[in-house]
Amino acid sequence: MSEFDYLLAALIMGVVTFGLRAFPFVARGVIAHHRRIQVLGRRLPVAMMVLLTLYAMGVHQWSAPVDGSNQLIAVAVVAALQLWRRQALLSILAGTLVYMALMNGWLGF
Repeated sequence: MSEFDYLLAALIMGVVTFGLRAFPFVARGVIAHHRRIQVLGRRLPVAMMVLLTLYAMGVHQWSAPVDGSNQLIAVAVVAALQLWRRQALLSILAGTLVYMALMNGWLGF
């Protein structure tokens, strides 16, 4: 492929990416009141948290339950905060900070 072909491909990918990112903002008036979009808005954050949790728990080598104690504590923090505050960002950030603190020994454990 020539340099022009690479440039054209990058330009097309950039336009498509920009269009996909801009679409929700442009079509907000049309899709904001759609029933399915509202259902997705309520359920998608929790579904993403569950998928990320399952992935994170699956990549760890579990030879004994104590090996995953840091992950289990972090998951418990995320679940408790989500049930209490219902704010996905707060839950994810707090769980990540707890996990990092436990893994790096910041809490003295």
